[in-house]
Amino acid sequence: MISLLTTKMKFLERAQVKTSRYLVIVSLIAVFYWIVGKVTVEYLMLGSTKALFWPNVGVAQGIILLCGYQYWPAITLGAFFSLITIDKMPLFIVVLSSLGVTLQACLVSKLLHRIDFSPQLKHLKDVLGLIILAGTIATLINPTLTLLIACLSGWLPWEDFAQIWIAGWLGSATGVLVITPVLLTWGSEFQRYYYRCQTPTSPVWSFLNALSQSLSLGTTRLRLTERPPQEFLWRQLEVSLWLLLLLGLNWFVFCSRTRSAFIGFPLEYLPFPFFVWASLRFGQRGTAIGHLITASFAVWGVVRGSGPFINRGTDTPQIFSLQAFILIMAITGLVLAATVTERQQAETRLRNSETSLANAQRIAKLGHWDLKISTYQLFWSDELYRILDTTAQYVKPSFPQFLEFVHPEDRSYVQNYLDQALFQQKPYCIDYRLKLASGQERIVFEQAVITSSHITSTIQDITDRKKAEIALRASEERFSKTFSASPIGISIMTLVDELFLDVNDSFLRQIGWEREQVLNHTPEQLDMWVNSQQHLQLKKQLQHQNQIGNVELKTRQKSGIIRNWLVSIELIDLGGVPCLLMMANDITERQQAEELKMAKEAAETANHAKSLFLANMSHELRTPLNAILGYSELLIEDAQELHQDELVGDLKNIYVAGQHLLTLISEILDFSKIEAGRMNFHLETFKVATLLWEVETTVTPAADKNSNQFILDVAESVDFMHTDLTKVRQCLLNLLSNACKFTENGQVTLKVWQEGGDGVNQNVDLMLESEFITANEELINGACCLPNVSKSCSTVIIFQIIDTGIGMSPKQLATVFNPFTQADESTTRRYGGTGLGLTITQKLCQMMGGDLSVTSELGKGSTFTMKLPKILRCLPESSLEDISSN
Repeated sequence: MISLLTTKMKFLERAQVKTSRYLVIVSLIAVFYWIVGKVTVEYLMLGSTKALFWPNVGVAQGIILLCGYQYWPAITLGAFFSLITIDKMPLFIVVLSSLGVTLQACLVSKLLHRIDFSPQLKHLKDVLGLIILAGTIATLINPTLTLLIACLSGWLPWEDFAQIWIAGWLGSATGVLVITPVLLTWGSEFQRYYYRCQTPTSPVWSFLNALSQSLSLGTTRLRLTERPPQEFLWRQLEVSLWLLLLLGLNWFVFCSRTRSAFIGFPLEYLPFPFFVWASLRFGQRGTAIGHLITASFAVWGVVRGSGPFINRGTDTPQIFSLQAFILIMAITGLVLAATVTERQQAETRLRNSETSLANAQRIAKLGHWDLKISTYQLFWSDELYRILDTTAQYVKPSFPQFLEFVHPEDRSYVQNYLDQALFQQKPYCIDYRLKLASGQERIVFEQAVITSSHITSTIQDITDRKKAEIALRASEERFSKTFSASPIGISIMTLVDELFLDVNDSFLRQIGWEREQVLNHTPEQLDMWVNSQQHLQLKKQLQHQNQIGNVELKTRQKSGIIRNWLVSIELIDLGGVPCLLMMANDITERQQAEELKMAKEAAETANHAKSLFLANMSHELRTPLNAILGYSELLIEDAQELHQDELVGDLKNIYVAGQHLLTLISEILDFSKIEAGRMNFHLETFKVATLLWEVETTVTPAADKNSNQFILDVAESVDFMHTDLTKVRQCLLNLLSNACKFTENGQVTLKVWQEGGDGVNQNVDLMLESEFITANEELINGACCLPNVSKSCSTVIIFQIIDTGIGMSPKQLATVFNPFTQADESTTRRYGGTGLGLTITQKLCQMMGGDLSVTSELGKGSTFTMKLPKILRCLPESSLEDISSN
């Protein structure tokens, strides 16, 4: 919302700035127009209706053409306030005349834009459009409309209509053809430099900079930075001389009162050579300035009662003669300047074209000779001289001279074609060699074209191209040999249809087909792809990239045998046809060898683990077995009865060894049952506190043996469980025994809490508790399914064993639950055991619906977390098998 308001505020600010700028420009234009109109009314009016000429009409036309239609209010306001000062002119005539001058300016602008009008007046069509549409046709609108209304209203008499109308029309035409070109040519130049120099930080400096640059007389390219300083200085001197001479001549012709006393013939057309000078040297801008200066002096002479347009007999101004002179001067100068400019532009384009042609011939190493048949005049181009490594100073164009540069072995061949072109009018197209004066040989391509008047031949140096063609043929030959002899199967097929275009012998040996059976056939027709989905994926991948590298594919040979390929595919272009270059290497034997190697390594690893296990077991079994075989519990009783206390300790060691051996054998038997899927569960309901008391009683001696502190932390919410008590006890004793065994002078903590059972789930757990307790009496060994119980318990009991022992590394953590695995061999030798305890514990937890996880850090202890459901239901037999297989 804030962003939207900010955007809206910025838009309003920009609109306000734009409106303010528009109003300022309209005001400035209106003031300027009012000043011009005021000068016209004060000094150029001969009475209330006649004027020598109307410069304000030209100002209106120039402003609309330069600035656009949106500034018409400025013209209307300026015309209104300048005409309102004329004595006795009715208000409706003022309004009508103001609207009329605005209407004709907008109409002319519309018509000129239709003919693609350029305000710089550099083309003859632009000048003619301005003369005909603006100076002749449009200027009829305002005088006709205003005088008709004035005569109809009785403000002007009808007998003066024709004279006033002609004077008004000629005055308007004069203003348009004198003032408008000045505004257009100089205004368009000013606009161009204003937008070039405009900077957001300093608009005033941009305006002044553009104004100073646009006030430089001369052509558009007359810039100090674009011309040498000396040339610029001479041009400025020429402009100054032209301007001073024009001003002096105009003063003498139009404003000097002593002129009539000495010269009796008209001199008003003396400025015309200066207009020609301006047209040739300064373009339309200089010509327009010359017109304005001459017209101003002519009008000034009439106003001050001097010059050739004052009747010396009556001392009255000859208005029509003045207007005709100004019109003829303006039309002649504008047309001449446009014609000269177009000619200069045409010459410039011709020079540029010739330069471009010469550059193109030099780049292409393409020369030509041209023979005029009627006069047998021969012309050689500059590039032909460069190809022949000579100059026009030493060799004149002639066919004998040209044949001197042709290789002696090719000279008669070229002479034959030249004779056919000269005498039989037959064009030709040949390749031959040149032998230059330096001894260098070049290869050229010549093509002759014959017309009725000329024979033109182009000669192009193709030495580099021929060398490239020779290199290309050699490259193609090398590729062909490599293609054929490569031990890697290579094929080329089209991208769209996947038709085989070419295959090498190695490719044919890999697929078992003959060449004729493969070419112009697709892999689908040969039934090569085993996995069509992988083939489609490769096609999609090729649409986004040009190559695919080292992709394994399964292919089918002709005999039906499946082979494994390592394939690389690259997109190529053959004669404009997109194709696929496929390189295939049969890696079936290599993969089989790698698989055998991996199997061998796995077998060796398994054999090594088995050897370690058997070695450990033989060591662990042999010692307690010898003790059990040598002693028995009977000896303990006899020793106690005989009060032979010194033997009791040894006998107890024998007993402990037997118990150890029994534990080892039990673990192996449990692991075998789990793997066979024959582990039975006896479900019963018991108090967790009783279980933990039994576990604590059993574990405490083991903890004290290594000077460990055993801590039991039980949450109050833990009350009972329904599961296999024996398996839970076995799991806890395994974990706690390991913790006590691998911890010395440390701390072993058993934390117990429960999670889940909130809200609705708690009610379900309570109902299941009642049902399980009721059904508990009907349970039998080997049957762990409860009848009529279909809901699941969401509460789990979490047993977490935390020790501060030796811990495990990340590598050891990855294999801690693998069978027959301990940290390393040194751990086995130091602490003993089969490496099955954690494996059996994890699998028992999983079979009881829970899981066992571990976190550990080497040297900082381990944390085993055992999660078991509070109430265990029967698991299908298949589930037990799945768990055991995992």
